[in-house]
Amino acid sequence: MATFLSPAFLQQCFAMHRLDLVVKRLKGSGIIVACRQCKIRHTVRLGRWAEDQEVPFGGEGPLFAEALLACVETHLPAIGVHAVDVVRDALDLWCAECRVTYPFCIIECVTRSA
Repeated sequence: MATFLSPAFLQQCFAMHRLDLVVKRLKGSGIIVACRQCKIRHTVRLGRWAEDQEVPFGGEGPLFAEALLACVETHLPAIGVHAVDVVRDALDLWCAECRVTYPFCIIECVTRSA
């Protein structure tokens, strides 16, 4: 099993198989995203974005909003990756059922192929 430490593989997977990327679960301060097309798993450690700025910030409190946690519990298959930007180290999650986008910064991305 090959392992890569770069969000570039996630961005490439997003560019080629956008509809096949699924969020498997939220885990601590990150998410696990799997691609059904190329059988690759991306484990992404996330940070928060300042709401009025284009920079990441630490901040207090939980990383994931209560609304996103509720989405995970009730309709996880509706949550997907909306955007990936390796230049800004940004990842947006999107809930198709609630029609809400959740922006995060990528702190670390580990990609594993089968």
